[in-house]
Amino acid sequence: MKFKQIKKRKYYQTWQHKNRKTGLVSFIYYNPNGYYHWVISCFIKRCGLKECIKENCDKYVYYNSLDDKLIYKYFDECKDAVIEWHKGRG
Repeated sequence: MKFKQIKKRKYYQTWQHKNRKTGLVSFIYYNPNGYYHWVISCFIKRCGLKECIKENCDKYVYYNSLDDKLIYKYFDECKDAVIEWHKGRG
């Protein structure tokens, strides 16, 4: 899983990875307070994919690590957590 940095971000440094097969995009954000967190969302509006991993989708964001108070000190640590989340869904 490769993350590409989004250059035009004013506040948070942001990296993303798009998976066209599942219709999900993973974002890693760096907060100026010194920690990383991640968000998984759908990048196709209400997907429309026949083999979508979501059932009866009515929202765009599926998981935000801050909801469970998960923050990471290092980028690689955060990236590994995203990979584990995807493995658990597959």
